[in-house]
Amino acid sequence: MILTTHNDEFGAVLLESMDDAIRSLLSQEVVEAFHTNLRDKRSIEPDDIPSHIPIVSIVLEKYFGPSAHTIEKTIAQKLYSKYGLQFMGNEDYKLADYVDEARNKLQKSPAPRFETTNVNLPLAEDFNRLLVESVREAIEDAVGKDSAKLAFRLLERDVTFDELPRHLPTFYLALKNNFGKDHGTIETAIARRLYLKLSLEFIETPNTELGKYVESAFIKVRQREQAGFINLTRKMVV
Repeated sequence: MILTTHNDEFGAVLLESMDDAIRSLLSQEVVEAFHTNLRDKRSIEPDDIPSHIPIVSIVLEKYFGPSAHTIEKTIAQKLYSKYGLQFMGNEDYKLADYVDEARNKLQKSPAPRFETTNVNLPLAEDFNRLLVESVREAIEDAVGKDSAKLAFRLLERDVTFDELPRHLPTFYLALKNNFGKDHGTIETAIARRLYLKLSLEFIETPNTELGKYVESAFIKVRQREQAGFINLTRKMVV
């Protein structure tokens, strides 16, 4: 999950937005076919897709015709939403235009003025610890401390809490297997606690899996640091 540069982060979020948009409008099978087409016929690996946006538009238009415009607009909407940017549709825009606009908005956003209340905002390095805390507390609150002990033992058959941040897909699957139809409620409770601990605004959206909330939270924390919300007490230690 930890990305090395701002460009890497933007590319990863853009790729995720593409996949999310195609999946929501069509299906996961189409997402996979789209990646396969770019790789086999255009020699573009999935990680390189964000660097070839004009080609993406060509492929979308070739296979989806007029519907490509709707797909591109949905990709842009999801990208802007992930970064908390206001989205304004433009009928003359191609996907590359929306992407360039998003980059420019992120680069030109002025750093928020530092206030003393920001001194103790959590940093990205706190993220894994706060995620594990949120998982434990949400499950205890949902089922009670005694039942939570059993739930923890069952979950740790698949992934230990120490390893949880490095094996999130396995953990999400374990949640579903152990909590069944109630896993959605548990996931939302975990996300709500995590956002609270990170001092982020939590907005619950229907049918959103924990993974999306976690990814979005991490990106927002990274953005906050890059924008100047730095824990000065750590940086001023002599």
